[in-house]
Amino acid sequence: MDHHPRPHPLADPVPDRAIELKLQEFTASQPPHALAGPPSMCAELDRYDVAVVLQAVYEWGGYRYTNASDAIAAAKRGRK
Repeated sequence: MDHHPRPHPLADPVPDRAIELKLQEFTASQPPHALAGPPSMCAELDRYDVAVVLQAVYEWGGYRYTNASDAIAAAKRGRK
C-alpha cells in the first residue's frame, strides 16, 4: 500500500491546467444562470439582476466545508 498520498491537484505547485480549462469551457458554454435551477428560477434571477456565484466546497470524511482551512484541520484531527 502506498503511504505517500498524491498532492491535491489544486495545491500542487504546478497544477493541472486541464481542470481550470474544463471549468472555463463549461461556464462559457452555459447561460449565466444555467446552474441555478429551472428556467423559471433563472428568469427570476435575471429579472432582479441576481448573480450566481460558484463556490468551492471541500469534502472530507463525509463532511463538507466551505473553508479550505477547516477541511484541512478536520483531516489532520482525523489522522490522530
